[in-house]
Amino acid sequence: MASLNNAGHGPLQVPGFGSIPLTFELAPEARFAHGLVEYRHSSRLTKREMAMLRLMLHITEQPGWDRAILDSDETKLAQWYQDAREGTEGFLISVATWDWCLAELRDKAEIWQTTGHLLIFDNSSAVCQANLSTKVPPREFQKEIARLGSQQGHDSPLVDPSLFPLVYDRSHVLVQGGEVSLDNLWRLAGQVAKDLPVHPLAQAIIRPGLERSRMAGWGGLESCWSNRFQWLPCEVQFNPQTLNNNTDVRITSYVNNLHPEHHKGLYRHLERLIAGAVSSWNEILFYGNTRGRRPPRILTYGCQIHNHKEDHKIFDLVSRWLTWSVACDTYEEWQGRCEAAREYIKGPEPPRWKQAYFNEHDILLEDMTPEMWDCPKDVRRAINSKRRRRAWFDHPEPGVSFSYEQWKQGQFTGRAINPQHVGKCPDPLHHDHIPVRLEQKFQHNGLQVVVEINRIELTSENPVYPGDTHFHTEGLRNDHIVATSLYVVECKNVTQARVAFEHEDEVHTDELECEVPDALAAILDVEKLEDFEELPPRALHTFGSVGTTEGHLLSWPNTYRSKQESFRLRDASQPGNMTIVKLRLVDPHYRVCSTRNVPPQQHDWWAAAAEQASDLDKRLPRELVLSVMEQADWWPMSEIEARGLREEFHGDHERARKAIDNCVGHNSVLDVP
Repeated sequence: MASLNNAGHGPLQVPGFGSIPLTFELAPEARFAHGLVEYRHSSRLTKREMAMLRLMLHITEQPGWDRAILDSDETKLAQWYQDAREGTEGFLISVATWDWCLAELRDKAEIWQTTGHLLIFDNSSAVCQANLSTKVPPREFQKEIARLGSQQGHDSPLVDPSLFPLVYDRSHVLVQGGEVSLDNLWRLAGQVAKDLPVHPLAQAIIRPGLERSRMAGWGGLESCWSNRFQWLPCEVQFNPQTLNNNTDVRITSYVNNLHPEHHKGLYRHLERLIAGAVSSWNEILFYGNTRGRRPPRILTYGCQIHNHKEDHKIFDLVSRWLTWSVACDTYEEWQGRCEAAREYIKGPEPPRWKQAYFNEHDILLEDMTPEMWDCPKDVRRAINSKRRRRAWFDHPEPGVSFSYEQWKQGQFTGRAINPQHVGKCPDPLHHDHIPVRLEQKFQHNGLQVVVEINRIELTSENPVYPGDTHFHTEGLRNDHIVATSLYVVECKNVTQARVAFEHEDEVHTDELECEVPDALAAILDVEKLEDFEELPPRALHTFGSVGTTEGHLLSWPNTYRSKQESFRLRDASQPGNMTIVKLRLVDPHYRVCSTRNVPPQQHDWWAAAAEQASDLDKRLPRELVLSVMEQADWWPMSEIEARGLREEFHGDHERARKAIDNCVGHNSVLDVP
């Protein structure tokens, strides 16, 4: 296995440099999972479990929810249950479902009160909300960020990792060793790579030994790389005194686009924020060869259809004859049979959400014309439609094949309510999760973190922030991002900002068995389950959105796709703003080129340092000094050039997003020999 090293004690050995190819990747068991055309969740959650996750989120967003749960406030609990039953997914909130959710919420409330952590949408992936308002006081953070100045438009972060990124054929890199220090950014000069790394699109072939392929979108994987750009993370070291639950870190290389001398106070706040994020990352990261953090609460590969093709005398009376005279001696006799058919069609049927068949073209009484009543074939079609509508199924309940306590311990969670039809990928009987402790495993090498600071200002003339247009996965594959954290520093006169989440599932149609595939499709919330479709239905699960709160940190793994939702001014007559810090964690099993290996590329940083080092202001008139610096504005990189490169970088991200959308979420899986 190639050894990755960017410590500066020898030649740079990271993807894209030295002997390491750009597309170098560790085996899934040796790194954390990511969702850039790779990790897919299995087994797919049922529609009822998705309703449970959304219900628990809704309750945890109520004021004083934890106290109400732990104190068994019967009034509030009864109201919450009634509201859930009357909601759009109320038919899924059964007594067993509610009891399971209450048991889980009690555990969540205890953990929230003890640690300040709350897991949301926790299935194989999870979102973690953490209260850091005491560890990272928002008011002090605000004062430091205010020194950065005002943002020019929604799309211009105050600290933008896509501005002055690593540009493989333009950035000066310390490829032969050495490191950029915080106290002397210009001590060493790097060199520019002569050639770009080879892009995977140039050699896109189906790799031998690939066991499974997506039904559509070949090229999605290759398009997720960039051979031109990479975010430049800063280096973060754990202090030797770091103890469990008391993590302490320091930033040891500059945060890209944040001057370490001019913003020392902000660096200290970022260190406290990263230290607080470590425990959240421990809660959400998992290895790429596992089934994730949690097993499903409800596991099934089929369902029982009740009243399927019911036996009723009406089907003996009405056959598919061309005319009624073939079946009856007189028209009056035929009219009697039609009246029996009407009574059958008028009969009761289960609620629509329990019906096993879903056919928008069912022929029932209101569709029958007098001419159709004289045609046995049409009458038979109508009673067949009624028979289909009288077949029903139950959405599977939690607590059937394993209890809540067993699920919590990962015990016997592979026992499905309805077993797999073909067990090519059988579920293990027990769910094993490998605990993650970043502060222990990476005590020596530390972490690499990409920092972004965004201040969104709204006015009466511009009162709405539109949010993201598409769901996306953070970064490109050569960025190796595995987790993202969002911290709200300030939220003033704006509606609550929310982040929506979805993830991609893996559904093997040959593992499923049901007399009526439409019913199982409803249970698993997919469009269809037929084999051999040219374009199988998408197996994405959209969970809903989580609100952000000032002083709270929201963290999620890169197995989720996310989207910032729109928000607006509360009082349209007054200005408002939202200030957020986003941290993106590079998989610490890798090392990538960082600000330790690339001297700052900002011309104005270099110009200020050059003036100070050479005492130009004392030797030349100020006008002449400015003229000299203007002539050298290309070194190391001009603002104009950097902004142009940022647009190209955004283009790489957009290409990757489109490629992923073309192949993500197709639920049939082909076995490639």
